[in-house]
Amino acid sequence: MADYHRIHPVGVGSPPPPPPEKGRTPSYDGKHDQLPITAPQPYTPPPLPPPIRRGKSHTRRCCRCVCWTLLAVLVLAVALGATAGILYAVFKPKIPDFSVDRLTVTRFDVNATSMTVSDAFEVEVTSTNPNKRIGIYYDGGEVAASFNGTELCRGDFPALYQGHRSTIRPVIRLAGETRMDSAVAQQLVQQRQAGFVPLTVRARVPIRIKFGVIKLWKMTGKATCNLVADNLQAGTQIRIRSNSCSFKLKV
Repeated sequence: MADYHRIHPVGVGSPPPPPPEKGRTPSYDGKHDQLPITAPQPYTPPPLPPPIRRGKSHTRRCCRCVCWTLLAVLVLAVALGATAGILYAVFKPKIPDFSVDRLTVTRFDVNATSMTVSDAFEVEVTSTNPNKRIGIYYDGGEVAASFNGTELCRGDFPALYQGHRSTIRPVIRLAGETRMDSAVAQQLVQQRQAGFVPLTVRARVPIRIKFGVIKLWKMTGKATCNLVADNLQAGTQIRIRSNSCSFKLKV
């Protein structure tokens, strides 16, 4: 009969098992649980502050401000229109008349080699103000003379005042040096030989209208004069064969 191993229970008062020998690492037998390894928690930024909610009162104030601004602009436009209408009905303004009465050529040299024209003119302009209650301030400006679209010379319009129902005759001095296209230069020579030289004089002048004691804002007056001279010889009397001028006022 085989012998059976007997298991002897360990009593409470039995001595503890001997400690492991030095230099030997105790082997893991899988009977003991390992501590869980936990990763550091990710950084969570603090929540943003809630947006400031503007109340209905703020929206109402903005709408009220916009409405008052539009109303003020509308009232101002109506007032200006009414004022202009009243002034027009009372004063009945008329556009001044312009014309070129005299043209004097002090220098006109043509270099056929370089196709260059060096010239100087004196233009006497007559301006008539037909209004009996309106004065006109001319705040300088520019005047230019051209032939067939090519500018020949340029000068300054003088600053002056034209009273009610008056006529002024300012003398404007123009000078310049222009390099011409060969076709334009040849045409100019032919026109001078024929005694029929078309010229265009344009003036751009800032002006102010004075209604009684009221002076309006600055506007731009544009005058264009198409004239035909019999010659452009310096030192000779120039006769103007035809003269046609127009004037426009731009607010």
